[in-house]
Amino acid sequence: MKIKKFTAASMQEAAIQIKKELGKDAVILNSKQIQKRKWFGLSKKSAVEVIAVMDQDFSEQRKPDPKIDTVEASFSAPRVQEQEQRVHETVQVVRNEMSDYQTMLPEPLRKAEQLLQDAGIKDSIKTSVMSRLLRASISAGDLTEENVVRKLQDVLCEALPPKDRWQEAISSQYIVLFGSTGAGKTTTLAKLAASSMLDKHKKIAFITTDTYRIAAVEQLKTYAELLQAPMEVCYTKEEFLQAKETFSEYDHVFIDTAGRNFKEQQYIEELKETIPFENSIQSFLVLSATSKYEDMKDIVKRFSSVPVNQFIFTKADETASLGSVFHILAESKIGAGFITNGQNVPEDIQSVSPQDFVRMLMK
Repeated sequence: MKIKKFTAASMQEAAIQIKKELGKDAVILNSKQIQKRKWFGLSKKSAVEVIAVMDQDFSEQRKPDPKIDTVEASFSAPRVQEQEQRVHETVQVVRNEMSDYQTMLPEPLRKAEQLLQDAGIKDSIKTSVMSRLLRASISAGDLTEENVVRKLQDVLCEALPPKDRWQEAISSQYIVLFGSTGAGKTTTLAKLAASSMLDKHKKIAFITTDTYRIAAVEQLKTYAELLQAPMEVCYTKEEFLQAKETFSEYDHVFIDTAGRNFKEQQYIEELKETIPFENSIQSFLVLSATSKYEDMKDIVKRFSSVPVNQFIFTKADETASLGSVFHILAESKIGAGFITNGQNVPEDIQSVSPQDFVRMLMK
């Protein structure tokens, strides 16, 4: 790909320059009227500034290429396919060869790149996304900010798990939340339970296996009393099975678990020993949106032996960007059931679609 800025007295003159340097199949990316100063700035002369681009792909086909990989390919390994490499490297080549890369892009595309930067998207993904935006914008011939941002949202959605893996309503009789310490599992469990009872008029109960922290038991007990729901504390698998039987006539039974250091494999084994994960149990891995990407990735890997229906991301209101959440969703292909953004029970929790999440990401 070649991209270059031309200054000429008129569009006709600019077109001649473009054809001479880039060829007859070059595409004008952007143009504007400028005032060109002469004689040490004492006089001005009207001129045009034109940004043009030449790519063999554009000359062969001016409509979007269905063979071009989406940003989802950025998470595949190994990256050896020619098409994938071409998409991934297109914008990076332009960046490397041109020091004024940012000024060469039309304002809508600069806006899109800034949105990706602010969202905390990794450079490798940003490069792939910008390449697709550049190609799609030129092919469509419309570079308005509204259209570019809409296309940006579409591209990011394509990298996320499909829609049928999101917004999975509380559907099972038994709902369990697990994850590392400090993620906010107990408060989130209370939000789900309160919403189920107050909004959907379900008969609910609680089970907790978090016997490591007395405060955790007391916290859940307080929520149970406020909701006038029964609660059982279980230390063993046998006690857990007995509690399940006790609450067999309830619509939903919400199960809290101990928050432990996710690097301790023993914790995960104890979780599996206490709770027999089966089809009747809907399981959510709770992750804090404030966590580093590397830590979240490690947590997901550690819990790979436990069935995870969906993620719940907490503390979205406590982070400046959701880039790490985006990367985890795109890599794991596990959808987000809920996102929480505060401590209020039950208000500060919402279910989201891929489109909803991308809009949150872009804010």
